[in-house]
Amino acid sequence: MIKAILENKYLIKPITSSNHSEIKYLYDLCSDYHIMCNGTNATDEDIDNIFKYTDKKTLDDSLTLGVYNDLLIGIVDIFKNYPNNGTWMIGLLLLSPNERNKKLGKVIHEEIKEYALSQGADTLRIGVVEENINGRKFWDSLGYQKVKSTTVSMGNENHNVDILALTLK
Repeated sequence: MIKAILENKYLIKPITSSNHSEIKYLYDLCSDYHIMCNGTNATDEDIDNIFKYTDKKTLDDSLTLGVYNDLLIGIVDIFKNYPNNGTWMIGLLLLSPNERNKKLGKVIHEEIKEYALSQGADTLRIGVVEENINGRKFWDSLGYQKVKSTTVSMGNENHNVDILALTLK
């Protein structure tokens, strides 16, 4: 299991549904992202959905991490071996607005990448909604390449989503 203290003294560690109130606080801070994707602020159901498992999203193949600097300031949700073995899908990497544009996302990504490699992953993927221009610039800066586009329903909104991939070395 991943647990890391970053050079900037941030802590990355697993979180569960027992962290609901912390996640709600973070999601409220990140209302810009949720409004862009869903057209509304995040709800309790949005938080609960992170921890809902199915035949395709199992507990064993899920990794939900919190990024802490005393408070929860970021969340990363990963699906291992999706859509195929060796590929890890980053479902969400979300940082508090006060923590954005400080290179923290890049540091977190490096930890994820190293951990994924150590667990046998060969590819990381992420879906980025078309409207998320800053997010797309971030993933492009890390070397991700577009592999396909699709349309996804989020809340009451339909979005064009680019699926990006990074081959791990």
